[in-house]
Amino acid sequence: MKIKTGVILVISTVPESHAHKIAKKLLHAKLASCINLIPGIISYYFWKNKLEHANEIQMLIKCKRINQKTLIKLLKEIHPYEIPEILVIPISYIDDAYLSWLSI
Repeated sequence: MKIKTGVILVISTVPESHAHKIAKKLLHAKLASCINLIPGIISYYFWKNKLEHANEIQMLIKCKRINQKTLIKLLKEIHPYEIPEILVIPISYIDDAYLSWLSI
């Protein structure tokens, strides 16, 4: 196994009503290679000193590291939340065949 760099995983939760639209925009902009939408996320959090909860979809966005800044900028522009969750996780290993596919 080889250690690979250059690929990241971006995680963001979004309202159910926006997930498909956001995923398609990121893909059409060629900023992501694949996006998984995981439904059924229930988030509890404090917002403006009030306990809130929301039904959300978690997005797992696979992309090249070189697209990171542009992807984050667009995600912030189209995300409906005032402060969206955007977590970037570097990938230390990726299968060669999958990496080739991601590079398409």
